[in-house]
Amino acid sequence: MAGWWGERMLSAAAMRLVQKSGVDTARLPASTPAADDAALVAAALRSEPRAEEQLYRRHAPAVLAIATRLLGRSAEADDVAQDTFVIAFERLSQLERPAQFRGWVVRIAVSQVHRRFRRRKLLRALGLDRGQDDASLAKLALPSLDAESRADLARIDAALQRLPAPERVAFVLRHVEGYEHAEAAALCDCSLATIKRRLQRAEAGVRALSAPRGHEPRDGSGPQAASQLNRARRRTGEGAP
Repeated sequence: MAGWWGERMLSAAAMRLVQKSGVDTARLPASTPAADDAALVAAALRSEPRAEEQLYRRHAPAVLAIATRLLGRSAEADDVAQDTFVIAFERLSQLERPAQFRGWVVRIAVSQVHRRFRRRKLLRALGLDRGQDDASLAKLALPSLDAESRADLARIDAALQRLPAPERVAFVLRHVEGYEHAEAAALCDCSLATIKRRLQRAEAGVRALSAPRGHEPRDGSGPQAASQLNRARRRTGEGAP
């Protein structure tokens, strides 16, 4: 694995260009059916050459994209992507359904994202957090994004920064990555009821914190933040989740 793993940083830079183009890399393309993943997993377990490399090249773009949008920091996302595949290949024999490799590896990535948030919280408490928030939703948007939509995203970014990590992750998985509630719950390794509670709190928090000054909501009605995000996504050609 060492021979091709060293190309990861260049691949990460290329994948980030894909993100900025507005292309959604979070879903499995039709040209890469799950049956192929099952065959590659079986080959990797037999130690066949290049099987792990093919799994990495197929799924690393999605893992990096999700980690970047969850963390808002490209350097940390790169580390999460690398750690995710190291863990995945070490635990490959534990994968019960090889055809579901994509969901399994994203679940590992989300777990690593939570670890990063916990570490970030500790470093901030010690005054040692030197990370750069260089991958916010507004910064990842298309250069052609209009000013109103970019302002919407900037307000949502600022609100997400102030949410507890579990709620931030729930919001991004649902409203940015487009996962259904059950999918988000599985990725976060929690119950459906728990993910719904986290999402409800996140939506309320983002709604309150992202409203333009003088337009703060007087009650909890209306998914204002999600509407702002959907409007911005439509203007970038991504569509609603």
